[in-house]
Amino acid sequence: MKPTSASLLLLILLGLASDPVAATLWQRIQQLEALGVEGAWNEVVKGLDAIEPELDGASLEQRARISLIEARMLAVTNQPAASIKRILDVLQEREQLGSALELRALTLATNVLVFNERFEEGFDYFREALQLATMVSDPESRAVAWIVAADFHGKIGEAATAIEYANRVLIELEGLNALRPRCAALFLRAQAHRVAGSIENARDDFGAAADLCSEIPDRIYAGSSRIGLAQSLSILDGAPERIEQQLHRAIEDHRQADFVDGLLEAHVELARGALNRGEVERAASYLAPTTDWIDRVGSHSLRADALFLTSDVASLRGSSENAYALLRQALQERDRHAANLRQMRLRLLLSGLDERARAAELDLLRARNDAIRLARGNDRQDEVATWWAGSGALAAALLLFIMVFQTGRDRQRYRELARLDGLTGLVNHTRFFELAAQGFQRARQNRGRFVLIIADIDLFKRINDEYGHLVGDAVLRRVGARFIEAFGKEAVVGRLGGEEIGVALTDCDLDTALARIEHLRAILNRRRSDDAEPEITISFGVAELRREKSLDSLYAHADHALYDAKDAGRNRVVTVSPIDLSGPVFVT
Repeated sequence: MKPTSASLLLLILLGLASDPVAATLWQRIQQLEALGVEGAWNEVVKGLDAIEPELDGASLEQRARISLIEARMLAVTNQPAASIKRILDVLQEREQLGSALELRALTLATNVLVFNERFEEGFDYFREALQLATMVSDPESRAVAWIVAADFHGKIGEAATAIEYANRVLIELEGLNALRPRCAALFLRAQAHRVAGSIENARDDFGAAADLCSEIPDRIYAGSSRIGLAQSLSILDGAPERIEQQLHRAIEDHRQADFVDGLLEAHVELARGALNRGEVERAASYLAPTTDWIDRVGSHSLRADALFLTSDVASLRGSSENAYALLRQALQERDRHAANLRQMRLRLLLSGLDERARAAELDLLRARNDAIRLARGNDRQDEVATWWAGSGALAAALLLFIMVFQTGRDRQRYRELARLDGLTGLVNHTRFFELAAQGFQRARQNRGRFVLIIADIDLFKRINDEYGHLVGDAVLRRVGARFIEAFGKEAVVGRLGGEEIGVALTDCDLDTALARIEHLRAILNRRRSDDAEPEITISFGVAELRREKSLDSLYAHADHALYDAKDAGRNRVVTVSPIDLSGPVFVT
């Protein structure tokens, strides 16, 4: 049985260390959970068959844990319907289960549903899991929910929140023999650092994750961490020999785990490095095995990467027709990946969480992390306590005032940072959707005007690949500044993730919005002769409020218009007709 990319997070959800010698039913269940974490599904199947005769005498908790093992196995072997049924059967008896086991079932349900694009149901279970996690006493069980939260927030570009959740896992498990969740948390924190542009921090965390995950051993996380380390070193202009060494070690890890997604990603990175050095045939040799893997890979993003590079190789070899066909496939996979991320973002951000709740969540995470650090104590705290006891009341009061003042300033700063995208300075997608929703509701109530624009930089991935991520970041900063210049301070302009930017215009009609877009395009075309950044084009999808009852619906119209703009050749504006919402109008 072959794991898909879902297993990268699913495999952590039930893993418990156990004695490899199975003497009792409990010990054998624990052994099967540990084997599942390692991806040894053939052994899991044999073990399940062996304990089947004993299930009649098993307790409810034992049967539930066996069902979750089966559900996870079905999920990572691409049988989602059967997996979800097993999980829902367990949750039907949740009132009789312990809260820790219920939490595991909720987090597994979340991952299986979201991975299979059932976002609304998945995030319903996700909210339940987060609420339940605060009531679970076992820190390792709580960590599972924080790991899922870190993964989701990282995927939609909320790097700061993802890092806080990962830190929460690492702090709560400090000093405990809980290697697997710590391994996952380090990996997810590294990914979040990379999203935030903190490549040095990403490099350090990927390296630490690779070492810890290898110690367990968790081959999938170890290999994926090595790939992340290689990617970080590449951005930082690391030694090619070290980069290739990490990628080859990742291939060995993923080969042992039979993890096709990881094998594909490592081969793609090796091919990318070879192409950057002009070694076309070597790149082709790295990509050769990927032809058989692409259809087995669950990640649309990985599929797109492999197809883009294979298209480049075909073009360099003079096979233009094949290159074009591969390019079209790559664009389809990339669009599918982008659509999935948009759905994740919408379901997570438009799920009833307002701005105060978001800020409270970050404050709560930080306060809890600080409280845990303080509870553990250290030498410095002992010294401070001694000083405090021996000092006068005036000094103590002064210190208390300073601490309260600093805490208030820190909280205000955190709230401000939580609203902004760290790279562009635009509002982040959380704040964008909150402000856009407020403007949308006012426009509906007052029968006013409201226009939503979704813009996407064309072929931005190629900019990163050809010029490097530092140039890509500079392009994003420049584009963000130009959006503010073109639309003015009265507009809500936010980075929705990656190279996608949203604009919400209140008291603005469609014609005015289109005029501002043309003004933006003119500004972007004004380039200095010494400007070393690559030329860019942008595609736009535009929708004006007409009959929509929710921002969700209007966003869907603008998003569809953006896809039409991409499909029509990019570098154009497509608007939804205010008369007939069923068809697009191509503006330019």
